Amino acid sequence: MSIDETKTILGIIKTAYPNFYKDMSKGELQNIVALWGEMFENDDVELVKVATKELINSFKFPPTIADIKDKMYSLTTNKKTPSELWGELADGLRNGIYNSEEVFESLSPEVKKFVRNPAQIKELAMMDSDVVHSVVKGQFLKQIEIIQKRQEEDYKMLPQSKKLREMIGSIGQDINLLGGN
Repeated sequence: MSIDETKTILGIIKTAYPNFYKDMSKGELQNIVALWGEMFENDDVELVKVATKELINSFKFPPTIADIKDKMYSLTTNKKTPSELWGELADGLRNGIYNSEEVFESLSPEVKKFVRNPAQIKELAMMDSDVVHSVVKGQFLKQIEIIQKRQEEDYKMLPQSKKLREMIGSIGQDINLLGGN
């Protein structure tokens, strides 16, 4: 995102929250533009714009850089809710006794982290249905939020360059193929 595009995004925020910026000096505004320009320099302006406008719909105060980065992450990763992820696991358990490996491979990365391996799918599928849909579900819903939060933090820690992110992602896939975690 260029400096001019950064000014456009900040202009949207200033229009939505006019009182927040009214007493700022020219120097302060230049510092804000410089920082935001640096923080979003490798990001697509349209994605930043969509994330900013979605946050304006629900925020009473101007969104921060972190707020916008979080929203961009959720928009680009198609993050599922814990309930949706539970539904995915519960559906998989129906075929988990005889097809545990296929079920495991079809799961979202977050659910895979929870169940860890195909043998766990088989074990859960053999459990009493009432226990699975009460005790296991409760454990799942608590842990899946932690797993998602860790994945988001890991994603944010990656370099901002798309090329580097893709390279790191492919290394991670290669390690998983070799049997690593």
